[in-house]
Amino acid sequence: MKPLDLYDYLVIIVYFLFMVAIGFYFLRVSKGGKDFFAGGNMIPWWVSGMSLYMTNFSAWIFTGGAGFAYHAGWFSFFYFGVGSLGYLIGTLMTAKLWRRSRTISPTEYTRRRFNLPTQQVLGWVIAVNFILSAGVQLAATSKLMAPVLQVDLVLVALIVGTVILAYSFMGGLWAVTVTDTLQGVIVLSIAFVVVPASLYLVGGFEGLAERLPGLTMSHTYNNVTYDFDWLMAILLISSVGFASGGAQRFFAVKNEKDARKVGFFAAGLGVVGPLMFGIPPLVARVLWPDLSVVDFFKPYLETNPQDLVYFAVCLRILPNGLVGVFLAAMLAATMSTLSSVYNLVSSIYTRDFHQGVLRPSASDEDLLKIGRIASLVSGLIVIGLAVLFVTSEFGIFNLMQAFFTLFNVPVAVPIAFGLLVKRVPKWSAFAAIIWGLLEGATTRYALDWNIGPQVYLGIVLTLGVFITAHWTGAWYRSRRALLWSVAAGVAVVLALLYWASAGADLPPLMLWLAILSAVVTGLSLPFFARMFASDTEEQKAQVEEFFRRLATPIDVAREVFAAGKKQVSTFPLVGGTTIVLGVLMSLVFLTEMTSTETVVLAGIIVFLVIVGLALWYFGRKSEIRDASQYQADPEAGSTP
Repeated sequence: MKPLDLYDYLVIIVYFLFMVAIGFYFLRVSKGGKDFFAGGNMIPWWVSGMSLYMTNFSAWIFTGGAGFAYHAGWFSFFYFGVGSLGYLIGTLMTAKLWRRSRTISPTEYTRRRFNLPTQQVLGWVIAVNFILSAGVQLAATSKLMAPVLQVDLVLVALIVGTVILAYSFMGGLWAVTVTDTLQGVIVLSIAFVVVPASLYLVGGFEGLAERLPGLTMSHTYNNVTYDFDWLMAILLISSVGFASGGAQRFFAVKNEKDARKVGFFAAGLGVVGPLMFGIPPLVARVLWPDLSVVDFFKPYLETNPQDLVYFAVCLRILPNGLVGVFLAAMLAATMSTLSSVYNLVSSIYTRDFHQGVLRPSASDEDLLKIGRIASLVSGLIVIGLAVLFVTSEFGIFNLMQAFFTLFNVPVAVPIAFGLLVKRVPKWSAFAAIIWGLLEGATTRYALDWNIGPQVYLGIVLTLGVFITAHWTGAWYRSRRALLWSVAAGVAVVLALLYWASAGADLPPLMLWLAILSAVVTGLSLPFFARMFASDTEEQKAQVEEFFRRLATPIDVAREVFAAGKKQVSTFPLVGGTTIVLGVLMSLVFLTEMTSTETVVLAGIIVFLVIVGLALWYFGRKSEIRDASQYQADPEAGSTP
């Protein structure tokens, strides 16, 4: 495996500078809070779809994900493929409704749909979840880049984090989605060539299949069990998670038709996930069945060396220069995720706390300033967490799974189903969040359940208290004996379930904490029911108004192109830049390469040029169609 040379370092530096330049380009586009957080509803669907796809994986896929694939073999294909189905189900559930909600952050929606306390609790839970996950993703990148570049770990985290902050801080959602698109093209171009080239090393797919163990559906990785139940849990979380978490990409486009295209495009991209991310680690397992005897991995034997197998395969295949491009691609994946986190967290603080609680009269320009400061602060916190996580013995993959399953169920269920179920009272989401967090913490950290059963019970409890809130609220008013009986029943069933699931080696303190959690969960129902019963006629009218909005199609001419607003042209920028990247890569032909490396380089260049030309041509066609279809109306009124 070849070492990096000057050209590789030069590629990485130029790529970083290019991302910052995009932030400067869109600095002039973001004139207020709506532009900064929702792109003024003018972001093309294909840009938003690529951004949605890129947001949900990072360098963690190439490190922690690759390490898991190296360990689990063919089983990992199911994991990498679940996301595509999750995108599809989530899109069908809520994409159209998100665009019609006419909001610019998920938690702004919760205030309209539910109430201020729910908005605040949900907003901070989402922020904590995303910041912790972003810390893991930056740690994954730093863990890879530091030994490869021979640069101090903290310095890598600072540099990468600062670059992402720079373009997110300046350009808002426009910069985030456009850079996501460019980064997606780079990641796909590298992966599409690395996969067949890596298969060539082991005699093709048939040779790979012959030299690997058969499929097994249960694996223990760093003391955590991953099996069929885990896969089903990931599918459930992904589906409901995309139905709620895709909100910012769904309402950033012009209308509900484009919102659905966003999700379908992301689902289509997800179909290639098993091949892109699963094949190279499996090839590595054939090439290096014992990493402890391979010189490249020896310095990292105490810190999960399997996390580096994807990069090791690339070093075996790619010529110098393209190794730098691949590193830039992995950085790109992390950049896309972290930049989206910074934008979302800043929107939560700015719109939902600063304007919602501290300064209701804040202007759109004020929100832009506060949003940029919030992006800066969240970025600094993520950098600090990355330094902490990178030394954890728990492992990058397990850390990500822990945060993903703990927070996503109690957050995603009330957000998604609040769009679908009209009858639930305003406090129902608050109860679902509390029950979900309590159950997740109890089953995972007190009882040490596997992820599958943890998620199953979490969905049953959160969705159960949410859907039945209308009836339990009515029982509080007229049938309290029945309500207390149901509450006691929930407490007893949970306590018995927790007791029966306790292992022989479980410390008694943990068991009694779990029993206490069951009692608190069940007996909290009457207190929540009192809240459910408190909805006033005015609050019910607000819910009616919210669902009237959801039933009203978007009038693009009046709501998006009103008052002379024009489409921001992104197609020439993205398409032209992609072509330029492909042409610049041809300079690598001037270096010394093997025949295999020459074919690999040629394949990547052709891919980039074709994609760039397609983006330019079809993009310009789309912009011309929009310009003729939606005539700006200076007298257009406000949104319905």
